[in-house]
Amino acid sequence: MPREGAGPAAVARALVEGAVRLRRGEELVVATWSHTLPWAAACVTEARRRGGRATLLLEDEGAFWASVEAAPATRSWGGQSDGLRRAVRGADALVVFAGPADRPRFRRLPPHQLAPFGAADEEWYRLSAAGGVRGVRCLLGYASDEQGEFWGIPGPLWRNQLLRGIATADLPAIRAKGARVARALARGRELRLTAANGTDVRFRLRRRAPWVDDGTVGPGERPPHAPLVTQPAGVVVAAVDERATRGTAIANRPSFLAAGRVEHGEWDLVDGRLANYWYSVGGEAFDAEFARAPKGREIVGLVAVGLNPALPGGVPHAEDAEAGTVTIAIGGNRVYGGTNRCPFLSWLTIGEATVAVDGAPVVDRGEIL
Repeated sequence: MPREGAGPAAVARALVEGAVRLRRGEELVVATWSHTLPWAAACVTEARRRGGRATLLLEDEGAFWASVEAAPATRSWGGQSDGLRRAVRGADALVVFAGPADRPRFRRLPPHQLAPFGAADEEWYRLSAAGGVRGVRCLLGYASDEQGEFWGIPGPLWRNQLLRGIATADLPAIRAKGARVARALARGRELRLTAANGTDVRFRLRRRAPWVDDGTVGPGERPPHAPLVTQPAGVVVAAVDERATRGTAIANRPSFLAAGRVEHGEWDLVDGRLANYWYSVGGEAFDAEFARAPKGREIVGLVAVGLNPALPGGVPHAEDAEAGTVTIAIGGNRVYGGTNRCPFLSWLTIGEATVAVDGAPVVDRGEIL
């Protein structure tokens, strides 16, 4: 099995110093599950080394599943407790590692048991925003052996890819590139995406403010859309005109959907809608999600440009952050300034992409200009 790369101390420096820029005297809360405890504990040590104070909040995997068995009415104990809310509201900064590790089992829970946990990220976003707390959501929590087996990627390899994307990324460079791409998208009228594999798509831009997740949020800063940034960083996302996208998009990166892994997808896009689609691998996973989705599922709502050269291609949960990729998403885009409220979201990712805005090059065969 591949050895895991950057150690906990390097990850902690990237999260505590690089992402939330903790200052002397500030309070940090680190929320973790037992499978991410080594990295979380290192964040506590790093905060104290920097002259801050730190509190560790731990959810144990075994205790969680024992609780599901012993107290199946999860609504009575699921979600964020009052004690957790008080701890976060009193903090200056927050680092979150997601769980549980056994996510395939988690998603198989009956709807009434899953419901209290189904919007965990949104709960963290709301709590962070309400308390004025700057924070970072670390994707290592998703990279478990159980989830890796479900998606056909060895857990150690997946974690190593994420570790590289966190610990070796040049965050100032990502921030600068993200600002350049965002300016082009904010000012432009039309974006054209092409690639050597036959992809050729035109989007109409509405001068909606793009969202830049460069993985950093310092004192006094507030990310424009989500109160928490993500590590590994970074991506620029723009909500496009919901009625105008046209062309053919052909994926050369896998997509990791809740229902399974899909590869080599091809979408025909007409007047802002998905008109036809094909997948060479895993199409039934897309079919299952798409069939259950409500009205608005077929609308092209988002385009995203990846910024992180430390990420290899096709990393689960970070497909859209690889430098020089472009991701197209159908479904809801309201949170990014669009008009589609549909809760469904699915996507294709094209690597080595070329992007031009109003004819001016922004990305050239995977190189951000």
